[in-house]
Amino acid sequence: MANRVRTERLEIKLTKEEKELFQAKMKQAKCKSMNHFLRKCVLEKEIYIVDLKPFNELQGLLANATNNINQIAKRVNSTGIIYKDDISDMREEIEQFSKELWQIHTLLLDRTRKNEDN
Repeated sequence: MANRVRTERLEIKLTKEEKELFQAKMKQAKCKSMNHFLRKCVLEKEIYIVDLKPFNELQGLLANATNNINQIAKRVNSTGIIYKDDISDMREEIEQFSKELWQIHTLLLDRTRKNEDN
């Protein structure tokens, strides 16, 4: 015990269900001990921080477009008339949404490629 390298101790408390899940994952990872499993989970895994702001903005754009489409649909159903301005407004909103979605797609693809290169 005198030559022991790991001298710091951590303690966790789990519910019965959490402990069962923990043990199942430990078995799945083929770890021989809880210490080995925890070190493997903490020290060998990458932590990714995901900025969800672009997705929130995208959700707002989508909500605006669908609201406008619903209003136009109600008007068309009641009057039987659709205006060119309504169509062009929908087209602009869809184009904006598509651009935002494409930017997010490109960003995620670039990050995936960077991670594969490392």
